[in-house]
Amino acid sequence: MKSLDQAIHDKLWSVSAGFVGNDNVFEYRPMTETAYPFIDFQDFQTNFGSTKNGLTATASATINIWDTEDSRKNVSNICNDLIQQLVTIRDFYGYPVALKMNGTNFTITKDTTVKPYIWRGLINLEFIV
Repeated sequence: MKSLDQAIHDKLWSVSAGFVGNDNVFEYRPMTETAYPFIDFQDFQTNFGSTKNGLTATASATINIWDTEDSRKNVSNICNDLIQQLVTIRDFYGYPVALKMNGTNFTITKDTTVKPYIWRGLINLEFIV
């Protein structure tokens, strides 16, 4: 069986690939030219707790969606649609997982450190296991 964070990673990868294609999902921000839009993974965190009935966990993940200067709407749509799809998934490779909505959010910013400018959607996801 996969570890919890690996199960979340792998499920996020497969869901993300549905929006941008498998070749445009990355473990880290690519240092070479790549096609837009693309998604990269930033951080994963798992916190464990115990109850009298067993182990509990919360897990969080941060991912980035990137697209060109004229594609802000596409970044917004991918952020929203990805969250909407994750809400419906209840099993991540054998783990009963639910998206915690009050811990999930996204921010869209314009990256002006490059020309032409690009849009970044920063999604913070929180899961209850």
